[in-house]
Amino acid sequence: MRIRFLVAAAFASLIAVGCDSTSSNVGDGGGGGGGGGGNDDMGGGGPINPGPLNLCDGLVQDKAAHPMTTLAKPAQFAAVTDVEFKTTLRRVTSVAQSGDNPAIRPLYSTVSAFNADESLFVLFNVAVGRHELYDGKTYQFVRDLNELNPPDIEQLYWSTTDPDILYLVEQRDFIAYHVAGKRKEKLTTFSFCSSGATGGSDPMFTSFDSARVGLSCGDQVFIYDLKANNVIARKTITENPAQVAPSGTLAYLSDSGRVTDASLNVLRTLDLKEPFGHASMGRWPTGQDIWAGQVFDNGPRGNDDIGNLVLFDLTTGNSKTIIGPKTGYPYPPDGHISSMAYKQPGWAFVSTFGNHSGAGLLDLEMLVANTVDGTVCRVGRHRSWGKDNTHLQEPYWAEAHTVPTPSGTRALFASDWGNGTTVDTYVLELPSYKR
Repeated sequence: MRIRFLVAAAFASLIAVGCDSTSSNVGDGGGGGGGGGGNDDMGGGGPINPGPLNLCDGLVQDKAAHPMTTLAKPAQFAAVTDVEFKTTLRRVTSVAQSGDNPAIRPLYSTVSAFNADESLFVLFNVAVGRHELYDGKTYQFVRDLNELNPPDIEQLYWSTTDPDILYLVEQRDFIAYHVAGKRKEKLTTFSFCSSGATGGSDPMFTSFDSARVGLSCGDQVFIYDLKANNVIARKTITENPAQVAPSGTLAYLSDSGRVTDASLNVLRTLDLKEPFGHASMGRWPTGQDIWAGQVFDNGPRGNDDIGNLVLFDLTTGNSKTIIGPKTGYPYPPDGHISSMAYKQPGWAFVSTFGNHSGAGLLDLEMLVANTVDGTVCRVGRHRSWGKDNTHLQEPYWAEAHTVPTPSGTRALFASDWGNGTTVDTYVLELPSYKR
């Protein structure tokens, strides 16, 4: 549920105001998009760069309990093997015990933590209220990013093509931040906004080519095309921004579950009681945009796909369960989904809460799923009590929020390592990752 952003918003004011911007244009305008229909099974489309890796190769794919055994918290940069699932967990940070919420953690599961070539990643230091840059190979701290002032902590978007660029909104300006040179380039000013633009309280990512992003200001919801440097669609809509789908041709309104084209014309409504559903939008190798989220109840029109990972094809509105009772898993505990392995289309990463004893299936687990053929592998336990943490003033910061690299061979997650007094970032290294 979107309470994650209500909590995060309370900390957004801690982020330092950035340095001066430079150059460019004012964007506004109109444009087109595409859609489809139908009520048959999910499928269709032509191939687009199918992912070459089987991320589940050699990993546990059963549904047995595998009760969690004790595993000592590793030292910073040291690795341990998850006893039950035989994967590598490496500790990245070492948080000092100070303040109410001593935590350094990924931003969220719906935005990529890593840049395009996986040489850098961004974390958020909760105690001091700043974004921080880390080396993607050594995991060493590089520097703080105090000069960036996004509307909320999750609203930094790595370019998927240029590893040196982070995109963000600062007030009414859309900025390309050149990391190596520490330089802000103002791409446009949203002159129609009377207040600051934002990705909303349920932000996701850009299109997977980094060409389009959904934003809002006041009651104005709009789609900005970075390549054309133009607002291609803008409408008065009293809900969160339309989040652009990976293809850039569709968008999704997470308050209502409505799917639109790139002109913000409504095409269909997904049959979801909770359209937000801790969801992350992804894409299949065949090109369809998909909503991947958790579902706890039947939809208003009777859809009965329920689970920790349920898919909706944005083009047809059809759904299927990947991890849920229909496929042999229990009724879903709370959790999060990430489709940020955008170089491996069709794969999704899931982190679950469940019972912090770790005794049963889906308790404190991380899973990886091929959403095309339904293969699911269990890749480790994050060992974080999350909302049950008894030491942090705000236990939200102890939620795992597992988020993969673009290649899907690694994933970052936050953990209090069994109700600890601090929260650190760890990296899950799959067998497909070559150091």
